[in-house]
Amino acid sequence: MSIYETDIWRVGIIKAPMETVIYEGINHIHWLCEEPTFRFLADPFGLHQDGKFYIFAESYDYRDRHGRIEVLILDEALRLLDRALVLEEPWHLSYPMMIKDQGQIYMLPEAYKSGKTTLYKAKRFPYQWEPVSEFTFPEVAIDPSIFFHNGLWWMFYTPANSGYSRQSVLSIAFSENLMGPWQIHPQNPARITPSSSRPGGNVVVTDSEVLLPTQDCTMTYGGGLSFLKITCLTPHKFEAHIVKRLKANNVNFGSYSHGIHTFSALGNYTLIDAKKMDQSLFQRLKIDTLYHVRKKVDVFT
Repeated sequence: MSIYETDIWRVGIIKAPMETVIYEGINHIHWLCEEPTFRFLADPFGLHQDGKFYIFAESYDYRDRHGRIEVLILDEALRLLDRALVLEEPWHLSYPMMIKDQGQIYMLPEAYKSGKTTLYKAKRFPYQWEPVSEFTFPEVAIDPSIFFHNGLWWMFYTPANSGYSRQSVLSIAFSENLMGPWQIHPQNPARITPSSSRPGGNVVVTDSEVLLPTQDCTMTYGGGLSFLKITCLTPHKFEAHIVKRLKANNVNFGSYSHGIHTFSALGNYTLIDAKKMDQSLFQRLKIDTLYHVRKKVDVFT
């Protein structure tokens, strides 16, 4: 991506379950409204309960380059009922992975700039969240994707190391309890390739297979998705191979045809995000910044 191009993401809802979309493709997508200038929504994760859809997503503003977590509540007809900021920290937040365990609802957002991996519990769902002090994880995880399988909790993630590894390394950890202690898989790094390593959404578990969406960052960050079929997952061994790929320019996404990097479940529906590269936003952002600087100068002169 050129320094004069900026990524603008948009969230959509596909009226089919994840495994159907993976193998049969996208027939129709319901797009959420575009965000105001300088802002976007990305990394959608959701829950369907009480006859409502709860979509949690990164809300990003280029003017402060800071990500926050918002919730959008929709009815069964996908009409917006409410929207609110639900989690904000001094550091950037994104990728709000949703987890249910023992009747509780948790959120595990990416927060690598904080220097740790923090789990939050719903104090008053969906609006209030609090850190879980008993949760411990031995590494700083980027895009952590958690699921329960064969009696263990598993986490796929990318370690927060160098810039290159943030788009090209897959690591694994496991635990008997969501709170830990978590053990690092002895095979780490489990995968090293920009085409299919960094997690890109919910793990799909069916009676016959386990599928992990991963980002294809070969040409650009979040350029597409590669779906890994995991053929072996034990505390000692991991094996997987790509079974499907999905690129935005292969479907009718209009101007948002430059990338896809999150794919997650919303009940029997599927959430997705797609991006466009805006070549004018960089200049408009400079003009907006100069305007506000001048306004401040006028106040003090």
